Amino acid sequence: MAASLAGTLAAGSPILVSEEVLAAGGVVLRGGPGARETLLVHRPRYDDWTHPKGKLDRMESFEDAARREVLEETGWRCALGPELPAVTYDDASGRPKRVRFWAMRPEHDDGFTAGREVDEVRWVPATKATRILSYPRDVETLGAALVLDTPLFVVRHAKAGSRSDWHGNDDDRPITGKGRRQAERLIGHLGLDGIRRVASSPSLRCVQTVAPLADALSLSVERHDVLREDADPAAVLAFVTALEGPSVLCTHGNIVEDLVLIAAAERPLTGSYGWKKGATWVLERDVGRPVGARYVPPPRDRTE
Repeated sequence: MAASLAGTLAAGSPILVSEEVLAAGGVVLRGGPGARETLLVHRPRYDDWTHPKGKLDRMESFEDAARREVLEETGWRCALGPELPAVTYDDASGRPKRVRFWAMRPEHDDGFTAGREVDEVRWVPATKATRILSYPRDVETLGAALVLDTPLFVVRHAKAGSRSDWHGNDDDRPITGKGRRQAERLIGHLGLDGIRRVASSPSLRCVQTVAPLADALSLSVERHDVLREDADPAAVLAFVTALEGPSVLCTHGNIVEDLVLIAAAERPLTGSYGWKKGATWVLERDVGRPVGARYVPPPRDRTE
């Protein structure tokens, strides 16, 4: 094979290299969860409706390109939210193309100017956008942004043995009999349905808390170091913001409290609440950001 390639080079025959086209864009959303509008662009060259996007300039980052392209195509300056799944396809010239998308929030309208690339922009209710978008891949990208509005169920691990009485690695400290009853009754207690993922701190007491729930939902328990007791709060928030919902998280008391306080800064807590083991906080979100929290006490843990 090497000799054959060398001969081809020596003969001066051209070798075609297919380079990937890199692009970035945004799913721009406004309005509250359940009442979303998304900003779509019409391209006269293709007579299609799509999300604003475009190719990267030389030495430009994906994030900068996404903000720039949205501004150039729509006139809106936007803030980046969570990144969405990338899209790959062949462009009109047959070259492989990869587009990275972010959920975006509009900040300022600089005014739209029609041009050759985009001749119309339109705010469309998200429920109608699925019928207007020209490509199934764009419908999927919009869906990925909208699930960031759905809630997260943040569970503090169930009752575990005393930390002071445990002489092994603290990650291996299990839940108690009371904790097992809390874990077994969690799914019925919360009335969960349509859960996409079950994520947990790697600590055994957290995994054991949501294992029965995951089994009942035919899901696996995902272990994430970012949910550990000593995790960086900024990393926890980034993980929670980007996690599609509805999903269940099981973590430690200090992490739960950090997340609830972030939500409470947006919408003050109401009613009674606490930080009991086995309790759940339902985090309401605005494109990933926690903006409200509701307390659900632990399941009944007594023997019948």
